[in-house]
Amino acid sequence: MAWTVRIWRADELFVGGFLRTRFEELIRICNLLEVELDFNVLIVECETLNEFHQLTGRAYVIGAVYSKGIIVSQPFEVLRSKGVLEDVLLHELLHHVVSLNFDLPNWMQEGMILYLTGARPQKLSGRHREYLLRFMGEVSYEEIPLVVDRYRRCLNVESR
Repeated sequence: MAWTVRIWRADELFVGGFLRTRFEELIRICNLLEVELDFNVLIVECETLNEFHQLTGRAYVIGAVYSKGIIVSQPFEVLRSKGVLEDVLLHELLHHVVSLNFDLPNWMQEGMILYLTGARPQKLSGRHREYLLRFMGEVSYEEIPLVVDRYRRCLNVESR
């Protein structure tokens, strides 16, 4: 089976305006975590929802999936029509940045990203809701840098 996908570099999305309105938020989160922003990630935009499902095995309620430097997303037009394109791309780009710098447990990574991007538990379901609630119950905003620092891959923050 042949797929028709579009490949993007993350920096192209900022230049193209897709994420321009979320850039300050991304910088704020990177500063909080004391990490450098990294655009060295490919974004694979599927042409159809069926193609997305076949490539990722994920249900259509999931807008994109990150793994090892690659983000696979639903068609941008589908995400844009749902009003979540920038939210989804920001969320997955944060998975990339966090994964490069920390060895967080899955629940903590997901919960923290949801928390830092302003997700509300009442708008989530399943494991996303569970992870966000767990994170909110265990870590205050002020404690985030100290808690995640325990999982930092590179201990020398000054060399950034």
